[in-house]
Amino acid sequence: MNYEQLNHLIAKCAGNNTPIQPVDKLSKLFVDNETIKSLLPTDTTGIDNTIKLLDSISELLGSDDARKRDAQIHRLNKDLINTVYIFGSTITAFDYIYFVLLHPWIVKLNDKERFLFCNVTRWFNFVQNTTFLGNGKLDLVPISTTPPPPEPPKEKKPAAAPTATAAAGDNKNEKKADDKQAAAAAGGDKKKGSGREKPAAEPAKPLDVSRFEIRVGKIVEVGRHETAEQLYVEKIDLGESTGPRTIASGLVKFVPIEEMRDRLVLVLCNLKPRNLKGVKSEGMVLCASNADHTAVEFVDVPATAQIGERVSFAEFPGEHDKVLKPETVEEVLKELKTNADRVATYKGCPFQTTAGQCIAKSLANASIS
Repeated sequence: MNYEQLNHLIAKCAGNNTPIQPVDKLSKLFVDNETIKSLLPTDTTGIDNTIKLLDSISELLGSDDARKRDAQIHRLNKDLINTVYIFGSTITAFDYIYFVLLHPWIVKLNDKERFLFCNVTRWFNFVQNTTFLGNGKLDLVPISTTPPPPEPPKEKKPAAAPTATAAAGDNKNEKKADDKQAAAAAGGDKKKGSGREKPAAEPAKPLDVSRFEIRVGKIVEVGRHETAEQLYVEKIDLGESTGPRTIASGLVKFVPIEEMRDRLVLVLCNLKPRNLKGVKSEGMVLCASNADHTAVEFVDVPATAQIGERVSFAEFPGEHDKVLKPETVEEVLKELKTNADRVATYKGCPFQTTAGQCIAKSLANASIS
């Protein structure tokens, strides 16, 4: 672990200049170090297993046992299948530590090797291009998002030459086969053209915001989660015949509950539902946040926008995915930002409703997620 790089990254992103001193086991940082403890979420359920895995990976990165090292990193890869960050729903001390810890390892991998750890690679590429971009001493690692081509099939060995007896038998079989084929052809000509041609494969969808189903919703009910202090549980009307959706949002530290009620919000609707502390959350409310995630606010929707209408992007038309894959979410989210005028954009193209653009209250040049 390069503590100089870790300290520099935390100072730049989290504004904490208290240096972290080296320890023999990284788990000790989560017990004794106030800087690290300040970068953890309020709800730390399940943190012990995450810390144990961190210790294991840290120790094996410095060993010659590549098999054991890769097995532990595959555990992390599995944990990241349906999550954006290492632990919890926002960036934490784990993301800072793992980013510095795994940077030299990621640099050495080729595209094929990175694809074997696709979820770790996706997470690494996401944080290096968002929160950590330009905020540390570590170089940006160029990472391809295109899977490597499959290996060509192995050539089959030529069959051994037949014996004279086998050849004679084969000639008889060939004659019978020819007779059968001739009969089949006679009847087959009548059937030609009756079968349906296979439809042409659909062209691949572009990897852009057109894949997102972002709709205008209205919070019709909101309350605090029973056990997770940082979560609100909202009922959001999206104009659907099935009624309001239940969505959990980690906004307690940033938005008073009074400002949640009856508010128009932007909802990413085509995420796979997931269980958040016992609540089935069916989407994500989009908010703007600064680099160190100390300020978070809603992206305001025009008051006359229609509940349930889909947000459009003039330069990126297209039909949204039925259910988004995690890698698509990561790639598109990192390009959602407010501009200098606080207008919500994707690659500079504004979020557009029938009533106008969507604008953050105060955060300019901020990420949206």
